[in-house]
Amino acid sequence: MKTTLIWFALLGGALLWIADLRRRLHAAQLRGDMYRDISVRLDRRLMDLTQS
Repeated sequence: MKTTLIWFALLGGALLWIADLRRRLHAAQLRGDMYRDISVRLDRRLMDLTQS
């Protein structure tokens, strides 16, 4: 009985965590964070290549 309750609590916690991660990902996509990060990384690589 006790272990079943623990498993349900763990499952509920995992579901809440996944829902939060999906919400954060959606918000980041709307803001364009990922594209900005990729752009900055590519700019740095390009600067390194042109300075060498």
